[in-house]
Amino acid sequence: MIKNFVCSFLLLVIGFNISAQDTIPKNYFRSPLGIPLFLAGNFGELRSNHFHSGLDMKTQGKEGFRIYAAADGYVSRIKISPWGYGKTIYIDHPNGYTTVYAHLKGFSGDIAKETKKYQYQKESWEIDWYPADTLMKVKKGDVIAISGNTGGSGGPHLHFEIRETLSEHPVNPLLFGFEIKDNIKPIIRSITLTPLNDTSYVNNKNIMQRFIVTGANGVYRLKYSTPINAYGEIGIGIETIDKLNGYGNRNGIYTIELQREKETIFKSEMKKFSFDQSRALNSLIDYEYYLKKKVRFQRSYIEPNNQLSIYAEHKNNGITNFKKGDKFNFKYIVKDTYQNTSGISFVVNGNVNKSALPQLITQKFDTLFSYQDSNFFEKPNISVSIPKGALYKDLPLHFHTADTMLGAITPTYFVHNDYTPLHQPIFVSIKVGRLSEYLRSKATIVHFDSRKRYYARGGEWRNNFITAKSKNFGGFAVMIDTVAPKITPFNIIPNRNMANYKTLEVKIGDNLSGVKSYRATIDGKWVIMEYEAKKAKLFHTFDKLPKGKHEFNIEVIDGVGNVATITIPFSN
Repeated sequence: MIKNFVCSFLLLVIGFNISAQDTIPKNYFRSPLGIPLFLAGNFGELRSNHFHSGLDMKTQGKEGFRIYAAADGYVSRIKISPWGYGKTIYIDHPNGYTTVYAHLKGFSGDIAKETKKYQYQKESWEIDWYPADTLMKVKKGDVIAISGNTGGSGGPHLHFEIRETLSEHPVNPLLFGFEIKDNIKPIIRSITLTPLNDTSYVNNKNIMQRFIVTGANGVYRLKYSTPINAYGEIGIGIETIDKLNGYGNRNGIYTIELQREKETIFKSEMKKFSFDQSRALNSLIDYEYYLKKKVRFQRSYIEPNNQLSIYAEHKNNGITNFKKGDKFNFKYIVKDTYQNTSGISFVVNGNVNKSALPQLITQKFDTLFSYQDSNFFEKPNISVSIPKGALYKDLPLHFHTADTMLGAITPTYFVHNDYTPLHQPIFVSIKVGRLSEYLRSKATIVHFDSRKRYYARGGEWRNNFITAKSKNFGGFAVMIDTVAPKITPFNIIPNRNMANYKTLEVKIGDNLSGVKSYRATIDGKWVIMEYEAKKAKLFHTFDKLPKGKHEFNIEVIDGVGNVATITIPFSN
């Protein structure tokens, strides 16, 4: 009896928590800024390899605005990085949500003091810290930070998120009642029809066809009246963006619904998502077309291993099978978070002229990989391991070997191409001829993309093979990096009096494997050096340094262990 009561009680509590998370509280959170809210980016906007997980709030093109706690709570995490979110504060609130404030210039009050204290304890400017829930409590409206442009920010602004505390899933902040003016209807620019196998065609072609759209104020139509004919399995897509009042930034769409004969066959909704799923954006869009043309179409059909939770409704994964004589009326209904709505209707006929079809050239491939399994590919001097879940659909893998590139010690092995997206990294192992232990320690696998750019991926040795992870297919070779990083003093020279300088600055860089770590001291004691990656600059802000002569020392280590060190005497 007691056991049944406990089980019933737990189910009641769990059900209450789920229900509470599904009911979004309006006006619980205040604005984190004290100026009118205008957005440079919204929730769910399509970015490189991920969905935008919050709101980019404009700060009038400058840094230094006060950032306020959106509600009562406590600081649950402080993260500082030269990449990504830069300087970031996370605050947990008693209603089950966490607010995130990113790209900050600096922290305020006790948050600044405790963070600096922790950095000196760890002797690291870059930190990911989870302080005790009793250490830094905040009240709604407390000043917690100053707005900035740190990390991967492309200009001064505040990146603001609301997440479910337990799941860490970001939720659309515009659903919480912030005062942001928006009466602009989404813009539709084009639609696409894509044949999904070798026996499918759009207007007698076995490749994706794009159809330009015209119209305004929510009412759109195809620009040209030429009939659209389709045959076989076809997926439909749309190019659409949203705009908000006051600025011309391109923002994301809240819902996209595709109807066929007034029946919904696909609907996506940008209410929330999981960070684990976010990379599947590359399956939502036509990834190859984006890389080549920088245009993102959102597919209204779902590839077999696309696990995105934004798919609210679909029939047959959004795919339509056209037969001769079919005639289907389609309609797109596109909405932003404030329910401003746009639409376009179009007709597709089931038809193909087989006598006019071009002769398809069957492309040879090395092996067919299943998205449902882990896969392994091996040639005499290279092997590739593709974990289960890495592919969005079955892949006919293409492979070839090219000449050795300048600076490489192996041929370049092209494993498929980087137009096919991956959800998880693959493992590439390359055999290398006899090398000394010193040169083995300086070797790195390098990835080449379709634009002939290359990136070091590191690597670990096992016998004569070096193995590294890659998030992309493409070309792979092994290079040797024996060149130490470069340190260039920016505003400090030997014996300079630095009394009138607020900061001490140096620039750093590396030719191949990248900067892995650095450490700076003044008079033998570790000091904070902030890394501004966009400018490849390190800087130390002077704080209570005794008058007199001093010695600055910095050591920089690259990805394969090459070390650079400089020592500069100065005074103040």
